[in-house]
Parts: sequence; structure tokens; C-alpha cells
Amino acid sequence: MTLLACQIFSTIAHEGSFARTAEQLHLTPSAISHAVSTMEAECGFPLFTRTKSGVTMTAAAENLLPAIQRLLASSESLDQSIAQINGMHKGVLRLGVFNSACVTWLPQLVPQFQLDFPGIDVQIYQGSYADICAWVKNGTAEIGFLSNSSALDLDFEPLYDDKLVCIAPASYRPARPGCVSAEELRGQPFVSQLADVDADIQSYFKTNDLRVDSRCYIVDDQSMIAMVACGRGFAIMPELMFKTGTDPHGCQVLRLEPAATRSIGLACLARGALSPAARQFAARARAYAASLRQK
Repeated sequence: MTLLACQIFSTIAHEGSFARTAEQLHLTPSAISHAVSTMEAECGFPLFTRTKSGVTMTAAAENLLPAIQRLLASSESLDQSIAQINGMHKGVLRLGVFNSACVTWLPQLVPQFQLDFPGIDVQIYQGSYADICAWVKNGTAEIGFLSNSSALDLDFEPLYDDKLVCIAPASYRPARPGCVSAEELRGQPFVSQLADVDADIQSYFKTNDLRVDSRCYIVDDQSMIAMVACGRGFAIMPELMFKTGTDPHGCQVLRLEPAATRSIGLACLARGALSPAARQFAARARAYAASLRQK
């Protein structure tokens, strides 16, 4: 199977469409169909199933995808290494990132990185912790921002310990100004995130035996703040969101007792196998994390 065939395979798996794959790779639809037929003939089994809603992978293709993604990542890393030796920087850097890191870290890192390395195409994939783990494992993302609680079988480099805080409605009066205890939160309504979006917050609920009474299950942080502001309940969120200028919209940002943190870092399959672009980005992420710790 050629590298082009592997790229076609990977793009179809991601896009779920022959037509969109043809557009992305600047090929004709007939060329895509021919390439798939050739791959299936070489493999000896079907790879994709066409339906009215798009194209899906067969079980056999799903088994092949991680190996194909690793091969493409190795090829990209080789191309970048050759370009670096020639004094040029070009290639693709694919990042997996959860919501609060996308809001707080990437605006500080990506624009300057693009200025310094204009030949590197930075592609960003936002999702839950579970999404990011899967993307790193199957090669969709080379490195991912994660919490250590979710990077169990990946090579994880911790960068920053982020405190968790309680977001409370403006009308709430805690027993002690500026902080709220787990006991005070018992029985209160919560605006919650889905379990696979932020496992650290779910862990805080479990550790402190807090039963979550919620009618709001939210994915992104800004929506959580809006729901708290309109009186739908309390929320547990990362402090970093507010250190970097997020507007609490009149809500109170309270310390938690007992305190809790999450360890944010970068996860990959193996740090020693990162592409030059990924190594450069990781170095900048380390420097940014160090600057946050000094604030």
C-alpha cells in the first residue's frame, strides 16, 4: 500500500465521504474510488461500506487504521527532519485539545508559533479527554493536551497544576467569604459537564460524596458560566479559565475546601518519536506553563 493510498484511507475514515476526501486531497472522485478498489484488492477484504448517509469503515478497516495513522505520522516526521536539516520548517502539526485549554493556552501559543514557522500547518482538534486519547492513539493528533487522570497509557508530561474553583450565583452567601466547603455544596443543584468532558470534576464529586442534582449537562465552559449566572445551579471549573481573562458574568468565583487540582500536560505515544514541529511546540508549551506558575 503506497503512502498516497494510506492518506486516502485515513482521510476517508476521518471525513466519512469519498467526495470530501477528493476535495481535500485535490483528486477526482473516480481516482478515490479506484484507489479504494485497489486497496481492497490488495488487502483481500472490504474496507468501506457506502450508505445513504456517507461512508463507514468495516471492522477490518478499523483494525488497520491505527497502523496506517502511525505510518503517516512517521512519514511526516521524516519529511520535517529532512526539511530541518535543509534549514526549512514545513509540515503538519496536529493538536488534540480540550475546551479550557483551547480557550486559554492555544491563543497564547499558536499565533506566535505560526509566525516563527509559517511552513507548519497547525491543525487543531477539540474534544473530550476520551476523544483526545483516541486521537493520539490512532494518529489523528500527534500530541494532545490532557489531564493526568485521563492519559493513563500515554506518554504524559505534566506542565501545570490547575486549581478547581466553584462558580456560584451572585446571590449566594457562603459561610466564609471567598470560599465554599464541600459540605455547603451538598444538596445544591449543579450545572454539570458530561463525564468524558472533564473527568477531574467528576472525580471531585465522587471523592467528596457529592450527589450531582443537575438538569443541565454542558460541554463547554462558557455555557456553564451562563447557566450559573441565570440561576440554574453551581459549577466546578478550572481556575485557569479566570486567570486568563474569562468573564464570570457576575458569578462568584470561590475557593474550594477541600482544595482540588488537575494536572494539565501534553500526551503523546512517545516523546522520543515526536516530529521536529511537535518538539518545538512542546518546548513553547513548557515555557508558557512556567510563566503561568510565576503569576
